[in-house]
Amino acid sequence: MKKSKASIASILSFDSNETELRTRLGHKNMDWEWFVKASSQLGVMTSAYCRLEQKGLLDLVPEDLNAYLSGITKINRNRNQTLLNQVKELSALFNAHGINHVFTKGCALLASGYFKDFGERLIGDIDLLVEPTNLFKAEQLLLNLEYVSAKPTLFGKHKRHRHLPRLVHPDLLGAVEIHSKLLRKEVSEILTPEGILNDRIIINHVYVPNAEANLDILVLNDMVNDFGYLLKSTNFKSCYDSLVLEQQMDPPKDNDKISKYHRVFYALRDSYFEPLAEDSKNRNTSVVKNFYKYINKNGIVRRIYTRLVKVNIGLITCLEGVKLFVKNKRFRADVWSHKSEVIKLFRGEK
Repeated sequence: MKKSKASIASILSFDSNETELRTRLGHKNMDWEWFVKASSQLGVMTSAYCRLEQKGLLDLVPEDLNAYLSGITKINRNRNQTLLNQVKELSALFNAHGINHVFTKGCALLASGYFKDFGERLIGDIDLLVEPTNLFKAEQLLLNLEYVSAKPTLFGKHKRHRHLPRLVHPDLLGAVEIHSKLLRKEVSEILTPEGILNDRIIINHVYVPNAEANLDILVLNDMVNDFGYLLKSTNFKSCYDSLVLEQQMDPPKDNDKISKYHRVFYALRDSYFEPLAEDSKNRNTSVVKNFYKYINKNGIVRRIYTRLVKVNIGLITCLEGVKLFVKNKRFRADVWSHKSEVIKLFRGEK
């Protein structure tokens, strides 16, 4: 997979590498089935296709595959336009009711117009941040419009989460997650909900974070919420998004003020993508780089390390559950009434 990531990264890269890519992709032994499989697994198939188009390399893609990828990208382009229309309607609704809000993650990048092609980014849910005092007011507005709240998990039902259960509408495409905070644990020196809301900007009638805040959100979501810092792994789509955002930042982010999470993220990213800034190597410690390269070259070490970290994460979650069980009478009652489900969770069954 490491070789696959590096190869897909060269296609996504913003370096001027068209000549090198033309030689490699035009080789008679080029495996285009590999391209589809690898880019799909990494969640960047439409992104890679659009980058090939932007680099003037679509003539190398087999005709039938070109037609297939073009069709998939067109579907995603239409889907994203539908999502953006939904975002604009939500924004108008919250503005009309005086709810201070800002859209984040994929939809924020889409609304901001950062991507050259509207079809290149795969978008999941519609994420937005609101002031905690307006959290349930925002939810009720959507419930009044026939959105339905998804059933939370047994643990999530009683645990205070960073966002409410997802809201879905039978006639609308995007599921909505209303956040009161963005991270599972505070990193207040870098990112706070208040700061994001106060520094928001408006683009295309939608409130979004500025480019630097968007970059902080995606890095910390990857490293903190998805445990990338502990696992020493990163989401490949987040790496590409960070490159897209860095194209918009002038001057670039001050590397002296980035956190330990940023340093690990960039070390992981730069093992596949060439750093954009000349001084970007200063932010990556050799210890992190060498450690990452070692555990990835040695498959057994990587599996052992990942297993140990996941056990640690499981213990943390279990400890939170034990505390909740002791303190919350209703949680104890729910656990007792869902004994079979709890047993399956402990066994690691779905």
